[in-house]
Amino acid sequence: MARPSKKEERTEQVLQAFQRCVARYGLEGSSLERIAEESGLQRSLVRHFVGNRNDLIQRLAVRVVEQSDQQWQELIDWLPATNVVDPLLDVLFEYHGSDPELLMVVEAMIFASARDPFLKELMQGWMRKFTESVELLLRRDFPDADQADIAAVGFGIVSLYINLDSLNPLGMMSLYKVPARQAAEKLIESLKTSS
Repeated sequence: MARPSKKEERTEQVLQAFQRCVARYGLEGSSLERIAEESGLQRSLVRHFVGNRNDLIQRLAVRVVEQSDQQWQELIDWLPATNVVDPLLDVLFEYHGSDPELLMVVEAMIFASARDPFLKELMQGWMRKFTESVELLLRRDFPDADQADIAAVGFGIVSLYINLDSLNPLGMMSLYKVPARQAAEKLIESLKTSS
């Protein structure tokens, strides 16, 4: 396999630095100066390797969505073919290995979507894909449930998960993990009665 070019290495260095900055300072607070400092490169080199600020945001957004999709696919591949609900809830509400930096960047991209059509389309696609995949997982355990009920429960679980992760900067995740899991279980109970 060919060795990555210097441009590829520097581009990755800049994107990693930008991701750390966005997790720390948000999208608006991640200036080119901060990115340059975090990457160890001069500001002119940041622009040379990645482009302008808009290019940088788009490249990071695509990178983050790809990372998130890859992690989610690994989870789906790990889950059993049947009796999927309990392991799914374990991962969403009990697992301690999630990447808080990645979650912070996803949230920053979602918030910035109101002002950026590219981000809006990308993050809408990410959200649809995540929600639809949860619905497909629920369908494994509840094949006879009404599709509208599956969609409602899937969205509820995704909403609980995203809301719980949004509490990470406040240091309140541990306080609300159990209630979030219990709320998800109550939603799933509704599918047992609708089947």
